[in-house]
Amino acid sequence: MAVLALLATYLVSEVNPGKFWIPSIMGLAYPYFLVINCFFIVFWIIFYWRYLFISLITILIGLHVNSSYIQLFPRLTKKEGIKIVSFNVYNFYSFLDKKKEKVSIIDFIASQKANIICLQESKLQKEGILNPVKLKSLFPGIKHCQLAHQSNWGGPVTFTSYPIVNMGEIRFEDSKNMVIYTDVTINSDTVRIYNCHLQSYGINSREYSILDSLSFDKRKIRDLKNIGSKLKKGNIYRSRQVIKLTDHISKCHFPVIVCGDFNDTPISFTYGKISSLLDDSFVESGLGISSTYRGQLPQYRIDYIFHSDQFKAYNYRCHDVTYSDHNPISALLIRKK
Repeated sequence: MAVLALLATYLVSEVNPGKFWIPSIMGLAYPYFLVINCFFIVFWIIFYWRYLFISLITILIGLHVNSSYIQLFPRLTKKEGIKIVSFNVYNFYSFLDKKKEKVSIIDFIASQKANIICLQESKLQKEGILNPVKLKSLFPGIKHCQLAHQSNWGGPVTFTSYPIVNMGEIRFEDSKNMVIYTDVTINSDTVRIYNCHLQSYGINSREYSILDSLSFDKRKIRDLKNIGSKLKKGNIYRSRQVIKLTDHISKCHFPVIVCGDFNDTPISFTYGKISSLLDDSFVESGLGISSTYRGQLPQYRIDYIFHSDQFKAYNYRCHDVTYSDHNPISALLIRKK
């Protein structure tokens, strides 16, 4: 059963949740199936070593999937390149609640000295330090920015040290989530930056606590049905959004960098669609499992920096800081010769 379950997760990225959403839930269980199969390898080594190959071969079959979750050999460099930071800043709540953090979230972003900064869930203000123009002046080397309203008061913002030559938006039907894209000039070449925020599940902390509880009653059964409905809606909406996004990317005639909060794991239709077009900077140069979500399910990587194959990624890092419900990620991209 453990082997079959793990094999099934390898196929999740091929199934469009818009047509059949249930397999997408198995993608969330992938790390547990992987750990169980690792346990069986150890178990059979102790009791009957020939059986260890059942789980071992299953894990080896999915090496391409496993590598999207776990990396053991980072690729580092001290060369100069395009430094990128992507961060869902959770409306800058840690900055607004001054008692929560001694070091400002803004100070952290400034300390990265990035060339491209993609922020999601940014609280946009006409005045004060959270005015995008004011923020731009606080980040070293940043000269330009693009923003959009995801709602009446917030949305994605892209800051860049490179001149902007074009910009646009991708909005999704029946959703506040969106993508903005920014065309910049880097060493006389045009590069498009996508700053993405795709559909979330919308499961709150109380509902997560329900999943942890072992008791069952009528209210819990009703709540579990509600959670199931949210899982279904989130996966279906994201499948539509990523199809629209990848169609837009495939029509771009110059190199692209795609950053943001995708609200989906590496074992998903969302990841499968984008990674079929672009390279994942974590897979190229990361270390560990890069847990970018800080909620009740912290083992998940749902924030990404993808790029065209004209670039090579180095120095990927997931920063373990408590400014948001997401960890910021960064990478260095160097143009291939």
